[in-house]
Amino acid sequence: MAKKDDEKSKKEFQRECERYLLKKLEDLPEFDKKFTQELEDKYGIWVTVEKAMEIVGKSRSTIYKYKDENSFIYRQNERKIMIYTKSLIFVL
Repeated sequence: MAKKDDEKSKKEFQRECERYLLKKLEDLPEFDKKFTQELEDKYGIWVTVEKAMEIVGKSRSTIYKYKDENSFIYRQNERKIMIYTKSLIFVL
């Protein structure tokens, strides 16, 4: 039972971080908004870890560290991780 509560708490924290990051995206300066839109136009709305590595120029372990720190918005289904492209601006 404690494990379920811990997982729920982790998901809740992730959602809270996501809301915060979405608010930060809304409040970006115009130049940064244009840049994030260009990223999305070029790579799509969601990118894989491999594509994020290419965009950010960091290693797989660094991308996973950012994920664990909720530094960007992501979705994980089983082992597949998809990262919201616009949120990569927070780790560039």
